[in-house]
Amino acid sequence: MVMRLAVDGRKLTDFGIGTYVRALLRGLEARTDLELTVVARAGHEERVAELAPSARVVTTSARGYGVAEHLQLPVALARARVDLVHIPHYVLPRLMPRPTVVTVHDLIQLFYPPRRRPHLARVYLRVVMGSALRRARRVITVSRASRRDLINLFAADPQRLVVVPNGVDPALAERPSKEALDELKLRYGLRSPVILTVSNDKPHKNLDLVLRAYHLAVRQHRIPGQLVFIGGADRESRLQTRAERLGLGNRVRLLGRVPRADLNALYHVAAVQLQVSLYEGFGLPILEAMCAGVPVITSNLGAMRELGEGAARLVNPLEVDEVAAALERVLVDDPLRRRMVEAGRRRAESMSWSRTVEETVAVYRLALGEV
Repeated sequence: MVMRLAVDGRKLTDFGIGTYVRALLRGLEARTDLELTVVARAGHEERVAELAPSARVVTTSARGYGVAEHLQLPVALARARVDLVHIPHYVLPRLMPRPTVVTVHDLIQLFYPPRRRPHLARVYLRVVMGSALRRARRVITVSRASRRDLINLFAADPQRLVVVPNGVDPALAERPSKEALDELKLRYGLRSPVILTVSNDKPHKNLDLVLRAYHLAVRQHRIPGQLVFIGGADRESRLQTRAERLGLGNRVRLLGRVPRADLNALYHVAAVQLQVSLYEGFGLPILEAMCAGVPVITSNLGAMRELGEGAARLVNPLEVDEVAAALERVLVDDPLRRRMVEAGRRRAESMSWSRTVEETVAVYRLALGEV
């Protein structure tokens, strides 16, 4: 039986969740047991068509995290003949006219709310997420750590929580030519060995400690190369000022957001990936680095431990000395690097986006009582 499915694709261009939405749409488009409708922001019709050419597109001007989406999204779907709606984040509009599946990636705003309105952010998350957890037919979480948080903090029904991990594009394992990598390094002004951090500049990402640990490793262990930040931190960032005060000069590069093709290639330039967040719902850059054959140093906490155990070097993200020592060790210990690269690749091979899509569709069937 063909399922008529609608997916909320308004976060298509977001930094983290956008990767999930894009991979989901590509995978769902390829299935013959679904008729796909995508709710998109006005102006994003062509982006959706590139990912899912046969999908019907319904547009709305409603942005996320506002009153308008609770009204406009249900209106946009009211005339759509669908059996199920998938909301790939935690805001489930009150008046949604069809059964729903919700994906909750993390509870970052509860633990690390925006600086300007921390109290309001916590209240909003508790109210909106609590409502979504009660009303959705099934709730997908991307890690066992996120599932535990939802049960412990919201008393969510364990029977309706399903862990479906994120995946990774296997094409990331394909190493670009030496000429392409040399051109990339020249264009971005990079010097090997490159220590890579892929992250937005938010408090839970722990970028200050990354910078301090690198400074300590340079000072105590004389490590060569550069620390390279990709994501929310660019040359206008406070991290640039801090790097200059530490005397690191051009040894720290803040590239900001780069095209996806460049990011994929930059993984292959890196000698090590350093991701020591204080909290993550999953940690997609960790998996992407593993797929590209990059040794990973990450936190011994929650979802990062879950993803990295047995494949990455796990460290206490509050201990500068420990992170610096791990960085020096991974850079100089070739047998350790080879073991980490091999274990990381095996981990990545077991976690494809096609598997994510397959397990997600199984959750849809559960939500509709078809299994």
